[in-house]
Amino acid sequence: MSPGWFDSKPFATRLIIVATVCDITGASFGYAFHPQLGVDPILGVVYGLIAGTIPLGIWLSMQPEVRS
Repeated sequence: MSPGWFDSKPFATRLIIVATVCDITGASFGYAFHPQLGVDPILGVVYGLIAGTIPLGIWLSMQPEVRS
């Protein structure tokens, strides 16, 4: 089985891609949901960025390059 586009990239490139996607998604959701959280928009973005690091950390812990 040949590796896909993402798996064929070097580890550093994959890390940058995942971090970028998680940060943009987290910041967007944090800004979108700041009224429901009852906080200012910038604080919603910060909360979203913090929440976006959770999937990044999970992905990072599953990588063989990190575990070895």
